[in-house]
Amino acid sequence: MTFYLRRCMMRSMSITLLLLLVLPLLAGGCGERIEEIERPEKIVSMREVVYDKETYVKLAALWKTYNDRLPSEDSYANWMYAARYAQDPDYESLLKSGRERYPANPVLMYLAAMVHHGKTNGLENQHLLERATRLEPSYMDPWFSLVVHHMERRENEKLDIALRRLLEAGVVQDEVMDLSYNMMALLDKNAILITNGDNDTYPGWILTRIVKYRPDVTIVNRSLLNTDWYPDCLSQTNSITLMSSGKLDTLRAQILSAIKEGKKEMPSGGPFSDTLIALLIGVAEREGRPVYFAHTVASTETIDRFRSNGRSLGLVTLVTHSSEPYSVQLRRMAKTWKEEFRTSGLKSWRVKYAPIASAGRQLVANYAVGQYVILEAIVQQAPEYQQDLFGWYVKYVRELISGKYAEGVDKAWCRASDVKEIRDWCRKRSTIE
Repeated sequence: MTFYLRRCMMRSMSITLLLLLVLPLLAGGCGERIEEIERPEKIVSMREVVYDKETYVKLAALWKTYNDRLPSEDSYANWMYAARYAQDPDYESLLKSGRERYPANPVLMYLAAMVHHGKTNGLENQHLLERATRLEPSYMDPWFSLVVHHMERRENEKLDIALRRLLEAGVVQDEVMDLSYNMMALLDKNAILITNGDNDTYPGWILTRIVKYRPDVTIVNRSLLNTDWYPDCLSQTNSITLMSSGKLDTLRAQILSAIKEGKKEMPSGGPFSDTLIALLIGVAEREGRPVYFAHTVASTETIDRFRSNGRSLGLVTLVTHSSEPYSVQLRRMAKTWKEEFRTSGLKSWRVKYAPIASAGRQLVANYAVGQYVILEAIVQQAPEYQQDLFGWYVKYVRELISGKYAEGVDKAWCRASDVKEIRDWCRKRSTIE
């Protein structure tokens, strides 16, 4: 046998031996078989998707398991995002460990900055947010928080840059922008609009400051009223002075003391916001400025008291005194709803096929609920607009809301209205009781 043939046979035997050793491992015949693990759903801000706490607890557990098996900075970041919304008691210590392990991860930087978000002089948090945007320019969550930081420090140029960045990136969905636009279309001149959370506040700031739509309107965020700095910011930038800084400090101390001693329960909207809203309404009354609650403002005893004494105008409630007849305001509201409301977001493919958990799709329900609240008043005081408002509801909103909302609003319209076209629609669907 020649040297060449012997060499080929040895090479063939080496390859065969290698295959005999490797193939069982690939087939799972030797050692422990690697168990497949499914990658959980990516966690995003509640500005985009909203689940209940129980769901976030499950998602946090899934991401922990996934990270235990396949550790990475991405899986750890998703775990921490879910743990934050799940209100995991160990969240802050786990987040700190993650930051030590993955110090350049933008999501973990953002979450670390959010631990003490809204506190006075949060310069270190601002630097974290700014670094996160430099490391990952397409990651937009830090920009939302930077808006608040720049507002606190009265950095108006940087504030507008951050708001413009959000607008140009398209991270605020069209249906969310439309809702804020439509709310502001209903407001009288120099109005103050009290909002609740991100999706009814940031779009308003973008519209008034960047788009220059209704720059006369002042957006007041209810949550930020619980911070030390926001009331002073309103005084300096919007000429809304609730009381002197010294008196505000005394008032806050009294409220916290009452809560600590059990004389007062912690309001769901935060310790100070409802008290300051009542003060704001009083100041606005004296200055002749109308104050409205966005329909999205969550109920508390204080909020409900003002709402019950106010005038509902669908998406907003006027909570200051008005000498104008309610019937005139209802007709103007209905005309604005019919002729000026933006609807491009409501007809988009994205929202039409978005899951129910989509925050934008959930916001759409405010149109239906807003009509439900004013339906009796419309029938009695602005009957000529019944068909227009009902037609708008059917065309733009009904297919986007969940069955229970649609069924309830359908029945309300069918019970209340005597308009032939509406009655015919109800009979076809057998919704007249």
